[in-house]
Formats: sequence, C-alpha cells, structure tokens
Amino acid sequence: MNHSIMNKIFLITALVLVFGTLNAWAEEEGPTASTDVGVFTKYIWRGYKLNNDSIVIQPSLTLGYKGISLNGWANIDTDSNAKNAWNENDMTLSYGTNIGPVSLGGGYIYYNLKGADDTQEVYVTVGYDKFLSPTLTIYRDIDSLPGYYFNFGLSHSINVTEEISLDLSGGLGYYISCNESIVEIGTNKKYNGPQDGLLSAKLTIPFNKHITVSPSISYSFALSDKAEDMLGISDNMFGGVVFSFAF
Repeated sequence: MNHSIMNKIFLITALVLVFGTLNAWAEEEGPTASTDVGVFTKYIWRGYKLNNDSIVIQPSLTLGYKGISLNGWANIDTDSNAKNAWNENDMTLSYGTNIGPVSLGGGYIYYNLKGADDTQEVYVTVGYDKFLSPTLTIYRDIDSLPGYYFNFGLSHSINVTEEISLDLSGGLGYYISCNESIVEIGTNKKYNGPQDGLLSAKLTIPFNKHITVSPSISYSFALSDKAEDMLGISDNMFGGVVFSFAF
C-alpha cells in the first residue's frame, strides 16, 4: 500500500478525533485509576513468542481523565536463566471517544526494551459497538522498525450469570515493512502480507466494584507460510489470569 495514502488515513482519523473531542470535553467526568497484574504461560506479541518456556508477569497502571489515558506496562520473565528478567517497560498515551455507536481512538506508545533497540509507535483505531463489535487498528512504527501493522478484530460477550461474562474475541494482523529491517526469510524483499491470528476466550469475574479476576486461554497462529518463517513458529497455545484493581 502507498505510504502517502497511509499518511492521509492518519490525518483524516486525527481530524475526526478532534471533532469528537469537542463533544467529550463538554461532559463532566472524574479522574480514574486502575492497576492490573497479569500472569501468563507465554508472552505472545503479534504472533512472536518473546519468552522461553517460563511464566511471565505483566503489571500495568492506568490513569484516565475525560477520555485521555496514560498507561505504564512491564514484562517480567521468571526464567531463572534470563539475563534481563524485567525486560520491557512500555508507556502509552491515548485518547478515545464515542460518536453514537462508533468508537474512535488514537495514541502513542514508547517501547523500552532490554536486549533490543527501543522503538515508538503511533496508532489510530475505529470500532462499531453493534453485532460482534468490529474494530480496526492501524499502528505505525516511527522509530527502529518503520512499518505498518493492521489489526482487525471481532468480539462478543455472553452473560454466564448476572455478574460473570464469557468474553470471546478474535483478530487478524497484516504487516507492511517500510524498509529492509524486516524482510521475507531467504530474500531481501521487504515483508508485506498477512502476519498472525489470535483467538481468545476470557471469563470476567467481578468480586466487588474494585476487584475483578479474568482467567483466559488464547491461540495464536501464523497466517501464511512466509509469516511462519518470519515469526519462527506456526502457532502457540497459552493461558493466564489477570487481576484488576480499580480505584
């Protein structure tokens, strides 16, 4: 896809976000704060497996006010042989709003990595809060690994009881490299094509208005042979649980 077209998509989305902001800031909303601690059997990111056969712990803290959120997230690998157990710290600044059933958002992510170059992304997202809640998110790496990552997702929640829900979701990823930092294996061609799929099932179990526990199971898989070569693996099954605390 032409990069100038992608830049225009980002600009148009930004203008729509500004329009939505004018309405959102007129509403009275108080500040919010929440923290999560996730424990998972594997660290899977866009189809890549980023840990050995060890448990990972992923704490995060989110502060929000009138649609603006600041999130800090980390990954801790419990592998006793890992040189950098605490190997990633990410910061995300984002904004989201709704115009009727349409949700719009965008943000900036800084990836602070141990054992790899730090990098930065900006992204925009649009969703529709109706049947299967389709969403499309476009990420643009503006630093170490320039490229675009598209993710199209669907989700649906089923009430198991009055308070407990079963949340089902699925997503497909497509990657476009903007230079030769990521190429098709065995060639010098920039990678351009389907990358990964992800299916997840999660139970959301609230204990009170402040504490929620969410066990989940997920299946990640490559979407093509060349994606499998790039990711270094065809598929991964993993599970975990997230403990959430809202203030």
